[in-house]
Amino acid sequence: MTAWATIRRFGAVSALVLSAFAFTAPPVRGAPEPSPARPAKPTPAQLREIAEKAEKGGDWEAAFNAYCHLFVADRASPELREKLNTALRYTQQLRRHRDPGFQQFASGMPLDSGLDLFAEVLQKIPVVYAEREKATVQHLWNFAIEELARSLANPAFRQAFLDNPRADKLEQFRGALHQIWAKRNVTDHKDARLALRRLIASAQDHFTVRVPAAFAVEAACGACGGLDEYTVFLTPNANANVEPSLIPDLSTSGLYLGIVKNAIVVDGIVPNSWVALTYPQLRRGDRITRLNNRVMDTAGLPGAAGALRHPIEGFHQLDIRGADDEAKIEVRIPIAVPSVYGARMVPDKPVGYIRIGDFQTSTPRELDTAIAGLKMDGARAVIIDLRGNHGGSFLAGVETARRLLPNGVIVTTQGQVTEVANQVFTSSTGMSAHDIPLVLLIDAETASAAEVLAAALKDHDRAKVVGMPSFGKGTVQYPLRLVTLDDIDPATGKKVSKSGTVRVTIAKLVAPTSGPISGVGISPHFVEADPNLQLETAADKAEEEIVRREMMQLTPAPPPVPSPLQPTSP
Repeated sequence: MTAWATIRRFGAVSALVLSAFAFTAPPVRGAPEPSPARPAKPTPAQLREIAEKAEKGGDWEAAFNAYCHLFVADRASPELREKLNTALRYTQQLRRHRDPGFQQFASGMPLDSGLDLFAEVLQKIPVVYAEREKATVQHLWNFAIEELARSLANPAFRQAFLDNPRADKLEQFRGALHQIWAKRNVTDHKDARLALRRLIASAQDHFTVRVPAAFAVEAACGACGGLDEYTVFLTPNANANVEPSLIPDLSTSGLYLGIVKNAIVVDGIVPNSWVALTYPQLRRGDRITRLNNRVMDTAGLPGAAGALRHPIEGFHQLDIRGADDEAKIEVRIPIAVPSVYGARMVPDKPVGYIRIGDFQTSTPRELDTAIAGLKMDGARAVIIDLRGNHGGSFLAGVETARRLLPNGVIVTTQGQVTEVANQVFTSSTGMSAHDIPLVLLIDAETASAAEVLAAALKDHDRAKVVGMPSFGKGTVQYPLRLVTLDDIDPATGKKVSKSGTVRVTIAKLVAPTSGPISGVGISPHFVEADPNLQLETAADKAEEEIVRREMMQLTPAPPPVPSPLQPTSP
């Protein structure tokens, strides 16, 4: 799970598991645009105390959740970002070891196959990763050793792959990992494969390793995860023996479901999501009585997940009642949730509002339609809301920028792969680009392709930016498919993917004039921390942009200066 996936999830339910500081107020009904009840927010100092206490206690998931919220509240500290990434690696590891699919993948693998997989990772990553100097085989080896040391401290890993190792033997070997194996020089992927075989043999001298290949798979995960928080090894998706998710998922629309006293309920609503803007009357705790014409009274989460596999005419249909059995709300959620939604006029202003939830291939076309509709409604400026937008398709973000920027550099990518090696993406759409004045809304969750759009429009003075500094995920990832374990299906003769994939960072993003985006983000022209005031501020700035545009159009052009060679009238 990425950092913003957790931020998004916990932002939706408006709560950390912070019992010391969470005081939930009862929901308020009847307001024009009500929002879910929120607990009192802990201060940054309280969040840091919770995170550090959880970290010391080895509760890495709680530490990660707290660091996520702390990062949103106080994102200027490099030390905090490093702590967040460390907690993320521990959390990813914990969830990986509890995953039956991962256990099955590692347990069914011979040692030689695991070593081949590890060697393939160390062979391919150095030639595609965005920063060549960071992805040397030696660095990847060191990341792998760090991951193995963490794994041996994890009870879930020991239970799944070892055979009741003695504590003293375990600690003795972990010490050897740090003191001996971490200092081992490796020259290439073949040397690293041989070294890992010897490392596993040494481990077997200390205790019984029931699944030796698990060490190799864990080392591959560590080699990837040590590079950055976005590069990760993924086991094969196609696995006929893995059951489909039993957790009902409508998260792409911004709706999270849960269970309370055997009832399916709204567990969270992501602020400014499609559901939040389309059905503002929904509340956390509202009860789902029917889902796709199936009664949910006693269905439980598996029953809800089953119902979601049977949409009705392209929509998920939900009958929802308030927590106190108030009037029924009928909700229709499209299977393919639009990326551009919520288009409306700001009350009492000639200003339109559009929300871009993420970037898909359809986003530029959807944006064209939304802007055209707002112009017909009288909009003379448009607010584009990118808050909480984690990105999506990089190329869709670039194409969206071309719809709004007539000319100039949009973004430059820096990496090793030819397609992104110092590639400059520009716009030359000219008069076909929308020329309506723009204001952008961003926050600490605005990331990736959304930051590309914000940086391009800001740097070219095409839009004013309101809100909080963005996340700073100025990178592009690519699914690098591994092949060393692939097999041929005898029935069809087709290759079967059994090796997994590395989602690897292949490029860093550089804004037109303001420089690298990664780790820095986009700073707004007008900082406003209060989400309730951000839209109001953006609307005021949009009106100012309308006036500025009108003044520019009314200002007469200066008279031409006569050439010194041109004769003048007597």
